[in-house]
Amino acid sequence: MFRRCDYMVKEKKKEKESEGFFSDSFSVLFNPHKFVFDFKQSTPKVSTSQDGRKVESVVWHRPIVMDPVLAKKILRILEKNVEKYEDKFGEIEIIEKEKNEKEVEADDAEEPTYIG
Repeated sequence: MFRRCDYMVKEKKKEKESEGFFSDSFSVLFNPHKFVFDFKQSTPKVSTSQDGRKVESVVWHRPIVMDPVLAKKILRILEKNVEKYEDKFGEIEIIEKEKNEKEVEADDAEEPTYIG
């Protein structure tokens, strides 16, 4: 049997897990057994110190792990739905960024050493 405070904590956790998550970037890692889609949300954090303002970036992650078959099914579903979206609202324009030192295309990345 749960004590009241344990129950409340579990309910708050469920509530938080069910909230939507806005993602402004993501990465994909894989091995022979699974795919990891790591959705990220970046938010600036401004802190004031005696020396002045300091702006940092805070990143939250929501990784989703799945087997390769499900990853391929999701790919097909996304392709169909993006096509329907573009038929209705027009083509989605992708603005290509120039590569910089911090940005590496997935094809250029080294083999991942960690998968959650």
